[in-house]
Amino acid sequence: MAYDKDAELALIAKARDGDGDAYGQLVQANQDRIYASVLRQVRDQHKAMDITQEAFIQAYRAIDTYEDRARFSTWMYRIAMNLITSHYRHESAQKRGGSKTETSLQIEGMPEPGADQRTPDDLVAAEDIGVLVRAAIDELEDEYRDVVVMRDLQGLSYEEIADMLAIAPGTVRSRLHRGREKLKDKLKHLV
Repeated sequence: MAYDKDAELALIAKARDGDGDAYGQLVQANQDRIYASVLRQVRDQHKAMDITQEAFIQAYRAIDTYEDRARFSTWMYRIAMNLITSHYRHESAQKRGGSKTETSLQIEGMPEPGADQRTPDDLVAAEDIGVLVRAAIDELEDEYRDVVVMRDLQGLSYEEIADMLAIAPGTVRSRLHRGREKLKDKLKHLV
């Protein structure tokens, strides 16, 4: 359940005064979208749940620092994205240190026409392509990757993306165009 700006600010004010129920309502209104955003980035349900929970814990601890220039969901999104960045840095450091933890690179939601008629070889090939596409998306610079994921994988509107990233909708469009061009260039060998 999304709240209008005034109702949201009232809940935030109550949460600042220690009202756990008010904060719970903010969590309830935002948790699905934040979780979905995190899951698209980390592609692991358990990690996504952990990061989402940590984001809401950090937000609760820092609720006094919230400024009403952006929606609460935008603020939460930024906290979650910062945690994902920290997660990737930690994971990268572990890999450099010799840890052999595996990360799933399987992309979700890529149905193809006639998907139910695919042979096992077709399924393996599609999974391989999904891995290559996800890896290419992961190689994009943050500014492009964020808008490509939010628009093309999550289906968010230009205005929603602009609000979450605190940029103009025109900037979203240009970054999306550039990101798609870079992605097309990275994947030209598949065509």
